[in-house]
Amino acid sequence: MAREGRKFSQAERPRGRIGRIFGGLMARLNKPAYHWTVEQLRSVKPNAYLEIGFGTGHLEKLVAKKLKPAKLAGVDPSPLMVETAQKKLRRFRKKMTIELLEGDDTRLPKDGPYDAITALHSFQFWTHPATTLAEIRSLLAPGGKFVLVLRLHGKRSKAPNPLSRNGDEVSAACKALQDAGFVIQAMRGISRTSHGIVATPAL
Repeated sequence: MAREGRKFSQAERPRGRIGRIFGGLMARLNKPAYHWTVEQLRSVKPNAYLEIGFGTGHLEKLVAKKLKPAKLAGVDPSPLMVETAQKKLRRFRKKMTIELLEGDDTRLPKDGPYDAITALHSFQFWTHPATTLAEIRSLLAPGGKFVLVLRLHGKRSKAPNPLSRNGDEVSAACKALQDAGFVIQAMRGISRTSHGIVATPAL
């Protein structure tokens, strides 16, 4: 599942000065999705939280402040974003374990279970969504929640994820979740270009 040899966009792996600007812009645009996601997780009160593609760390910080898990973890393929998020979360290190690693959806931690796992606007970059969703399912604790927020794409999308290119990404993602052993609990259009899905492991 290696992705070596492929050229990565700033959206997928921000880098340099342009990447820093891009990351900040995306963080501002994504605020409604961050707050919506935290609201979906309040009932879980996660002790262990994992985010796939945490970017600048804004959602991780919001989870730390509002939900106060004992463990906060995440993977992101951009070294710049890992560094940015580490700095943003520095003040929480005395209150919780923080493990932010460089990696994409093929390099999720193996130290579950997690009570909550999220992926905001990173789904389009997964090249093997079925494999990743099955791994997320295996990492979730019984009764845990997976929150997936999609950046909606049209049929002309060149996203690496084939499900993001089929013209109906929401339906394709829902079917993939069900095939991986999830039950869809809630869905909502968060903005004109973002759609949220809440799923739990099937019993």
